[in-house]
Amino acid sequence: MHVNIGSTNFKLDKINEVNSLNQENGWAKRIAAECNDCGQCAESCRILTELNESPGQIARRGIEMDEAYGCALCGKCEAMCPLGLSPFRMFEQRRVEAVQQGEITIEEYQYLFPDRTVTVMSMFREYYGIDYSDLNTSLPAQTGFLPGCTMLTYSPELTKKVYAALAEKYEKVLLLDHCCGIPLYHIGIPERGDKIKGELGEKVRQLGVKRLITACPNCYYQFKKEGVLPDLEVITVYEALADEFIANQGSEVYAIHDSCPDRFEGIFGRQVREALDRGNYQRAEMRHHGKNSVCCGSSGQLGHFRPEWATEHEVQNLEEAGKAGADTLLAYCHACVLNFGNIADRKIKIRHALNTLLGFEEDYSEVKGKAAQMFEGEEGYELYLKLFQD
Repeated sequence: MHVNIGSTNFKLDKINEVNSLNQENGWAKRIAAECNDCGQCAESCRILTELNESPGQIARRGIEMDEAYGCALCGKCEAMCPLGLSPFRMFEQRRVEAVQQGEITIEEYQYLFPDRTVTVMSMFREYYGIDYSDLNTSLPAQTGFLPGCTMLTYSPELTKKVYAALAEKYEKVLLLDHCCGIPLYHIGIPERGDKIKGELGEKVRQLGVKRLITACPNCYYQFKKEGVLPDLEVITVYEALADEFIANQGSEVYAIHDSCPDRFEGIFGRQVREALDRGNYQRAEMRHHGKNSVCCGSSGQLGHFRPEWATEHEVQNLEEAGKAGADTLLAYCHACVLNFGNIADRKIKIRHALNTLLGFEEDYSEVKGKAAQMFEGEEGYELYLKLFQD
């Protein structure tokens, strides 16, 4: 386990205090009472498979902190549960309790926190000279484009291509270089996630944005479902550019990986498939897709807490795409694309859905190396230390 414990020896009263909090966890309480221990939720779930216990058994005995951070928070357990229970929510709440009780040293992960001035993403953009000063990032506009922090950071040319396509269709477009706050929720500090969403909401109100176009499923559902922007139309980039996508240019077969935040509504997955079908692209479905999709390994910051499981998720998805007969695995979540691109010996191409639909090629296998290059040598070590400075 890669979570840092604040103290190596907990006193008995500390353990009792944590167990008491577990009992107060509303999600855990319901699961303890209603779970029938059928085991259906354990399919493709690393944490439940390792523990070899049902969510009900875990809830009844109390969730340990390292178990909470071993959950991908992907929601597949809820999709599989015949009773509609949400085991991942009890793990999510246990993370909040771990932060509140000082069981985890969250400062060790502050390079992920989008409400800080210096993060690994801001550093990447500065290091490689990624600049959006030629686009509108501050002037009033009725249409706002929120690409999401991963696309904004690791695919600047794709970001600009999408912005240009939107600018041709809408009179004025505002590029929002913001994060929806999902890393803060995943680590267990939801109040900071709420704050960052509120700040974005205030900005779009002040700049007169009436329509928010999102490329990231996390961003879409964070703002669409929670009423943060009640007077704003929130749509996906696939809806906004449905008439702009190019027709099939070759004979490749494509499989689509469905991202975790899209698991239940399926809005992105449906729109991407419809766009491919309109363009006469050949499609193949993986064994796990839609509600049953297997996480790419990035949900819940799994790559930071259980990197070996994140790799297993990546490999499983690539193998399933290959078995389905696909030449290319498409994802509409940029974090998924980067995760799959990490696997060096893969036999299948990785593309963002927008790469294919807009005819814009990118090599995602280079991103991991470029990120590592920042921290090489003496200057790299100084940059690394900067990530942890207050």
